[in-house]
Amino acid sequence: MKYVNIFAEIVSIMHQDYAGYEEKKGWDNPDFFTKKIERLESSELMTPQLFAEIVNEYLISFQDRHMYFHLHHSEKVEVKTCGFFVRNYEDTLYVTEVYEENRFGKGARIVSIDGQSISSIRKQQCAMLRESHPEREEWDEILNKAKYFELINENEDAVKLELNLYRRTPKKSTYDIRSINEDTLLVTLSDFGDTDRIVNLIEKHKDDLLASKNVIVDVRHNSGGNAHAGNSLVRYFYKKGEKPSSELKVREFNCSDRNVELFLEQAEQFRNSTDDEDTLKMVEFAENQFKTYRNQGFVAFDFSEFIADRVNEFEGEDNPENVIILSDYYCASAGEEFVGTSKGSSKVTIVGRATMGLNDYSDLVSINSDNQFTLYYPISRLEQKTEVHPIHGKGIQPDIYIKWTPKHIEEDIDLQQALKLINRS
Repeated sequence: MKYVNIFAEIVSIMHQDYAGYEEKKGWDNPDFFTKKIERLESSELMTPQLFAEIVNEYLISFQDRHMYFHLHHSEKVEVKTCGFFVRNYEDTLYVTEVYEENRFGKGARIVSIDGQSISSIRKQQCAMLRESHPEREEWDEILNKAKYFELINENEDAVKLELNLYRRTPKKSTYDIRSINEDTLLVTLSDFGDTDRIVNLIEKHKDDLLASKNVIVDVRHNSGGNAHAGNSLVRYFYKKGEKPSSELKVREFNCSDRNVELFLEQAEQFRNSTDDEDTLKMVEFAENQFKTYRNQGFVAFDFSEFIADRVNEFEGEDNPENVIILSDYYCASAGEEFVGTSKGSSKVTIVGRATMGLNDYSDLVSINSDNQFTLYYPISRLEQKTEVHPIHGKGIQPDIYIKWTPKHIEEDIDLQQALKLINRS
């Protein structure tokens, strides 16, 4: 399939099937990208990696972080990345994680990219960074396209380095529950991707959870997955007699023919991947709704009965007494839904920074193209949009905000604050 034809299908999806197509009509400029793709394709300069970069640049027009265009590894194609991760502090990019890159370590500082200062790039390419607050900016797209950068290394030496691109290595999920002192458990959930594995982990440690006075839950890098995966953990966050709110945020689903077909395919995959009752009930309910309202545009699905049953059956626990949830900008989708559900408990304190805040448009489906690309896009929207905080962006706000600083690279400042709170209780 020609690249220009794949792109035409993506534009069609964004103009008819994407959950935000009505509100964001006219935000994109598909003709500009179509001409660019045609020019590169006719001159035989187009590559799969370059095409993926162009499509993702086009998708940025819609200002929706809940949307992705992925290039897949194959025998002929290698997905490349700069191999490290940065965070902005006072117009300097601090290297917070190093993966494939080995020429410098955590704590190194990038002060310019392709001869431009960080402050200059922020002014010129603010859309590419996706956020306006420094600690929430995303620099991956800019770094992956750079030719060189100036870096201050751990020895305080200024070094000019060409940007190397490395084959991206898949990151493994982390699901862990361990004791960090005699009264406190630390629960780490990098995502909610493997429902059964998470449910089994919580079941395995149920006696530990009931015996612990304090629990700290780290979802700072939780990238999402199945929102029901954390339900069996949430019951330990509420006292006996307390329940999560049954107040329902009305969500409208775009029941286009394409969306219905993609969801039904996805539902079958869900059935084959989990035994979780909550997930299977919700999948069956949603299937029936989509079949009923096929090709009827946006429809508000009535989840009230399902939610009421879940809340009525909910039983809290008196132990643990204190629950602290560590959150950050990288907590997204089902991760931030988990934070929002937990925040309603009198036991729970949220510490850190606001979550990503991308659930205005949600419930992703995916479509494959040419056996090497996958577009993920949301098909539902909230009637009432997420509130925007004037200081550190949208998302679920922490009870105790901790500004990110380079000291976080050397020490776990958020965890230290959590332990201080526990010691005061």
